[in-house]
Amino acid sequence: MGADAVHAALGTGRVRRLLRVKARQLTRRTDFSRTDRQDIEQALATHVLAKAHLFDPGRASVHTFIERVVDSAVAMILRRRGRLKRAAGLSAESLDEPADAGRENGMLLGELLLDGEDGRRPGSRGLPDQADRGRALDVARVLASLPPDLRDIARRRASATVAEIARDLDTSRRQVRKALDAIRSRFEVAGFGRQS
Repeated sequence: MGADAVHAALGTGRVRRLLRVKARQLTRRTDFSRTDRQDIEQALATHVLAKAHLFDPGRASVHTFIERVVDSAVAMILRRRGRLKRAAGLSAESLDEPADAGRENGMLLGELLLDGEDGRRPGSRGLPDQADRGRALDVARVLASLPPDLRDIARRRASATVAEIARDLDTSRRQVRKALDAIRSRFEVAGFGRQS
């Protein structure tokens, strides 16, 4: 009876949303890529199905059970990924080694890398492409063109709420929102546009 409740709840929007959010959180880590999201969602759902027989309606609601099982599955995925990164069977290779050890073609491993790959770490997404770097420079230019008070608020907003900024600057939230609107309009004029 308990397993049937878990199976039924697995198809609800609430549980699908939970799986999507957890998978998205994992793919934001450097040791995962965005293309892993669907695989992670499926692995989480599979883990819930595998543990469905353990559900006891007398101990918790079906949604609480699923949340706990998903949290446990996420922790196991992270542990497994950590073990793979520390695996003794993996060995590092120098980019100064010949590309084909059996042949004397004179090409080194480092020469086989595509542009921008030389700064990547294993498991990372790599360096930002030219468009991302250009966009970052454009953002820096807009920030540099702001008056000092607006620049300060823009930098604070990256890590603080409107209320925290208002408290730190000893001003009202309304004034902070007004400053943020001015900053936003400067970015729109620079071609960044309003994000939905």
